[in-house]
Amino acid sequence: MTRASTVLLAASGACLALSMAFSAVSAGNPVEDRQATMKAVGQSMKEAAAINTPATFDAAKAKALMDGVAANAKKLHGLYPAGSGADPKTEADPKVWENKADFDKRLTEMATLASTAGKAADAAAFKPAYAAVGATCKSCHDVYRMKKKS
Repeated sequence: MTRASTVLLAASGACLALSMAFSAVSAGNPVEDRQATMKAVGQSMKEAAAINTPATFDAAKAKALMDGVAANAKKLHGLYPAGSGADPKTEADPKVWENKADFDKRLTEMATLASTAGKAADAAAFKPAYAAVGATCKSCHDVYRMKKKS
């Protein structure tokens, strides 16, 4: 086997593996996928809170965290397909599907605000931008997340 054939075979194998992985993710449970994505957003926000002071601010870390929040906000658009609200494990309120346009608008706003926050050069700029992202998260949870039963 020539070197070119070996490289081609390896590349083909890598493409096949990636397409299989993509199919597995695409065929996943949307409720589990969105809960995992929301947990990732929460973890990023928690880590960002820790760098939200002049003494702890790190622009590169803030950018990475907020870029992650923005990417996950965009990903969430596709994780609320019709019918997925019937899953007993969901915490999404039926209002998500009743007013999907508003829900999607809030996700888009969260992505935009997170991208803006990620561009902050110092803690003075990051703090209010981070707070705006958090406020958007809270506003969506207030309307579209079922209240926990006590």
